Amino acid sequence: MDVTYYNYIALGFFVLFAIFVPVSFLLTSKLLRPKSIGNKAKNTPYESAEEPIGSSRDVVNEYLPFFAMFLPFEIIALSIVLWTISARELPLGTNVLVLGLVITSMLLALVGYRFASERLG
Repeated sequence: MDVTYYNYIALGFFVLFAIFVPVSFLLTSKLLRPKSIGNKAKNTPYESAEEPIGSSRDVVNEYLPFFAMFLPFEIIALSIVLWTISARELPLGTNVLVLGLVITSMLLALVGYRFASERLG
């Protein structure tokens, strides 16, 4: 067997283990937690002796688009940091392509941020 096959076998075992651990934790917690029918009075949210109005699922999160737009900025920042570490060893064409990708993705993220901020008012 070639060395690369061992790498793929190790990667396969890692993926299986990475899937098995969270699934086993979830199943174990489901089996071990107490089974209760539920009491409406006990499960009702209580805040300052006020009766709850509506559902807790009716909350509109107005900051979600801004959080969703933060993720591309974070990924772009990470890619810039990783690129600066290895920029000297890369050929000029690769550096130009990476810079073009970073600039393009930053412009797209800014357009999305602008669209989200105008949409929310």
